[in-house]
This record gives sequence, structure tokens and C-alpha cells, in this order.
Amino acid sequence: MELRQLRYFLSLAETEHLTRSAEALFVSQSTLSHGLRQLEDELGMPLFDRLGRGLKLSQAGAVFRDHAARTLQEVEAGRMALSDLAGLQSGELTIGVIPTFLTHFVPDAVAAFSAAYPGVRVMVRDLRAGPIEELLVAGRLDLGISFHPGAVDEIEAETLFEERLQLVVHSRHPLAKQSSLRLKDLKDQPLALLPRSFATRRMIDAAFAEAKLVPDVRVEMESVEALLRCCRRGALATIAADHAASQAGAGMRALELTQPQTVRRAAVLWRRGGSRSAAAREFVARLHPAIAAA
Repeated sequence: MELRQLRYFLSLAETEHLTRSAEALFVSQSTLSHGLRQLEDELGMPLFDRLGRGLKLSQAGAVFRDHAARTLQEVEAGRMALSDLAGLQSGELTIGVIPTFLTHFVPDAVAAFSAAYPGVRVMVRDLRAGPIEELLVAGRLDLGISFHPGAVDEIEAETLFEERLQLVVHSRHPLAKQSSLRLKDLKDQPLALLPRSFATRRMIDAAFAEAKLVPDVRVEMESVEALLRCCRRGALATIAADHAASQAGAGMRALELTQPQTVRRAAVLWRRGGSRSAAAREFVARLHPAIAAA
């Protein structure tokens, strides 16, 4: 069933005259008749009684007319809603963000977007990298902010910035006087790290594997802030990205890790081949100034 067939039917239901409806719809009489026959065939009953060369709405046609009119009305209402959304006068924007960035630059971008488009409701979800990708593929997020490359092919990324991973220790730590460290210098060094379910931990493990080392992980915690606080006691060290390391606080030192140097890419994630709403594009445009100001 096509919308044009419903429009043909409703016009004929009003005029009960083939010629007048064809003229009003700017189609030929044969096109109009063919469209009506297709609709009747699909519904399995005649919508008009043929009276010579004239038409009269049948009982079935009278019942169907109200439904057809409501259908077209709902379609038009949907078009208007999309028009409003395109103008960012209404709608919703759902974003998945990994915990690392949730308190970094994302809140500033959300505030700037909301001030510019108060009619759009913004929902930010605190998620790990895996669930962000899964929900994007399922169409339940408009965009994600995480690391790249991801784990699934259905995701494409727009790089925001790069970060190096650094060793963070207290100033009393034996390694604190170093300016940089090779990864093999961490042999037998007690570490406090994120669990393996986090993308950052998997990157750390891959770097250790490349250096042919097994990290001595004494503590696992699901919060970077908690790991940094844990290392304030002096014995443990943690590995964190640039921006988290810079916020470790007084008495803490961030040391560059080399050989191999591990760089991670923060990115906006999209479902490959999916539509990108005007709201999503406008939000991403506000991410870059927020990152620069952070």
C-alpha cells in the first residue's frame, strides 16, 4: 500500500468523479484508475460502487475512508516533527560516553549545546566502550564518545584528539625522580590498574605483551580517580592518560612511558551507514571548543 494510493482514494471519496479527481491530483485518469484498482486488490474488496461511468463510495469505502485520512494525517504530523527536529526546535539526543570523558570535556559541550537548542532533550549515558558500540549498532544511541579503533566493524570514528599513557606515582615513590621510563623499567613494579573489561587496560596489557613483560597488578579498581588516590600512599603506581594524569593532584608525578609509547585516540563513534541527525552534528561541533578549553 502506497501513500499516493491513499491520496487517490480520499480525493475520489470526496468528488466521486474520476475526471475531477484526476485534474485535482494532476494525474491522468488511467493512472488514477490503476492506483485505485491496486488499492482495492490489496484490500480484497471494492471501495466504490460503479454506477455507469460514475462512482459511489461503498460501505467498505466509507469504513476505510476515516482510517486512510488518519494515516495521512499521522504521516503529515511525522513530517512536521522531522521538520522541527531538523530545525532543532524539539527532539532528543542520546549520547554514550566512557567514564574517562564524562567529567572532562563532555559536560561543557552539553551545556553549550543545551543553551543553543533548549528544545532538544539531551541524555548522556555513562557506559564502557563495549556497550557504547553495541548500543550504536542497535540504533539506541545517536553517537558515542570513546576510544578508537573499536571492536566491531559496524562502527566508524571521527578522531577528537590523541593521548599518551603515563605512569603516575607519588613524589615519594622510588621512580618519581625519573623524567621518563621504558616499559621494561616497570618489571616487578606493583601496579594499580583498571580491570580488563576497560579498553585502556587492554591497551596497557598489549603494550606489556609487546615489551614481553607481564604486569605485576596488585590492585584493580573501576575508577581512574580511585586508582590515583590509591597511589597517594606511595607504594603503588598506576597508568593513566594525559588528561587524567594531569589532574592527579599535589604530590603526584606523571612520567612519560616509552618503548613502546602507547597512544590512544579519543573519537566520536557513529554507526556505519547510519543517519547523523542535525542535533548530533551540532553537538559534535561543540565538542572541539570544549576540548580546547579543558
